[in-house]
Amino acid sequence: MLELYHNNISVCAQKVRVVLSEKDQPWTNHHLSLARGEQLTPEFKAMNPRGVVPVLVHDGNVIVESSVICAYLDEVFPDPPLMPKKPVERATMRLWCKLPDDILHMACATVSFAVSFGPQLKKQMGDGLEERLMKMPDPARRERQRALIEKGIETPFFRDHIKVFEKTFGEMEAQLARTKWLASDTYTLADAEITPYVERIDRLGLDAMWEKRPRLADWFARIKARPSFKAISDYPPTDYDDTGRDGRKSWSRIKELIAS
Repeated sequence: MLELYHNNISVCAQKVRVVLSEKDQPWTNHHLSLARGEQLTPEFKAMNPRGVVPVLVHDGNVIVESSVICAYLDEVFPDPPLMPKKPVERATMRLWCKLPDDILHMACATVSFAVSFGPQLKKQMGDGLEERLMKMPDPARRERQRALIEKGIETPFFRDHIKVFEKTFGEMEAQLARTKWLASDTYTLADAEITPYVERIDRLGLDAMWEKRPRLADWFARIKARPSFKAISDYPPTDYDDTGRDGRKSWSRIKELIAS
């Protein structure tokens, strides 16, 4: 039995749902509201002390960290395989899967909060915002969110993190000149795990970042045509809304920051 504790628009949860869909595995849905802090309750933190989603429970065994969960699912449910056959392509796949853990996920959180989530959370929580922030177990993450809520895209580290996406999209364009998908000519975990980050930038209205990257645009169109993309699109936002294309209002300034 598979149980998934997740959130509809969490990029980490989205990539696990995509892999579950690719594997055609049924699972029990435990949706948590991140805005209300349901991932910070003692009950949830008993499963994952970091207080983040997703968490997979498989036959009573708790698996945390989305990249670990995705690899676990590919090992436990090997058909269809989401790992290339050639060792060099497996190495390429692992580098793409490692990218979110290294920097892309933090960059995504920064861009999302600066452009859209910060103002939403401030409005939703009102006087309870500080209490909500103080419940976060990671002090560094808490202070990053506080800065982004207060300063938006003018937060000093926003420029560095939007440039992470610029660099990533350039690397994707180059790789897709060599292979049909990100690691090989077959769809792999690399594609599944990078998909939510490209989708987030699209939802934030920053899709102009691949306006001159035709291979990336084609890859994304093919991604959205796969049945597994419904594991993202069939879960509309509830507490945070990332679909408002909020970044278009400040695109000219964001473009300046990318170029600076």
